Amino acid sequence: MASSNGGGFLPGFLVGAVVGGAAALLLAQDEMRDLLVGKAREAGNVAADATGDLRGKVNDVAAQWQAGASELYERGRAVVEEARGAIDDAVEQGQSAAERLRDELQRNAGG
Repeated sequence: MASSNGGGFLPGFLVGAVVGGAAALLLAQDEMRDLLVGKAREAGNVAADATGDLRGKVNDVAAQWQAGASELYERGRAVVEEARGAIDDAVEQGQSAAERLRDELQRNAGG
């Protein structure tokens, strides 16, 4: 009877080792999965932060360009207004000079 007790130990040990190994493998897979999920979340957060930073920088650059374009537009408008004023003055001076010359010619012709 002693030999029948010893004969059941080895198969029980092997079954226990296989079950224990399978349980350890399953737990390790769960831990690995949790680790991978955690790393994926961290990577997602880093990507979201980088995207937010990039979006902010793009918005800043776009605002600077828009401000620069508005400033150039205003400068151009001021130059056009100054040129228009100079042209208007030149036309008035030309008309005044033409009237004076006409008056002078009429006086000389009539007198």
